[in-house]
Amino acid sequence: MLRVITAEAAYTTEELADILGLPISTIRKYNFHFSKIGLQFTKKQGRLAYTNDDVTIFHELKKMYANSEMTLEKAVITVAKKFNLVQILDTPPNISTEKQTLILEPLEAQIKEIQSYIDAKFEERERQLISMAREIRALKKAQQQKKSFYKWLKTFFEK
Repeated sequence: MLRVITAEAAYTTEELADILGLPISTIRKYNFHFSKIGLQFTKKQGRLAYTNDDVTIFHELKKMYANSEMTLEKAVITVAKKFNLVQILDTPPNISTEKQTLILEPLEAQIKEIQSYIDAKFEERERQLISMAREIRALKKAQQQKKSFYKWLKTFFEK
């Protein structure tokens, strides 16, 4: 969920790190976890621009994560709920059986189509392998016959 923010002071990631006394990598990690739950911070000229409200949010996250035994993910969710930043669903939405059927029918048709394609290719490959095996057997038999003829011929001339 994107937030629309009025023109306020905009801090870069480096400035936010200085204000909070955290390394830049930690700010980026916090930002990554906020983006995982759908919270995106504003960008100006391709760079993140944090407002005073964002500073407060990050400060609260820093406090909560440092003073509690929660994981960073849980701390981010708690801060987001506290500031009503995003709608976080604790349970997945229920999808009606009709909608599930509508979603699954085209997928099942695609699966059947792919399976028939695989089966056809497999049968074609099987026929090619059998054909090659027969050709190899015939070549070996022909070689054997040549060898036996030459052996017979050799015995005939050695006498």
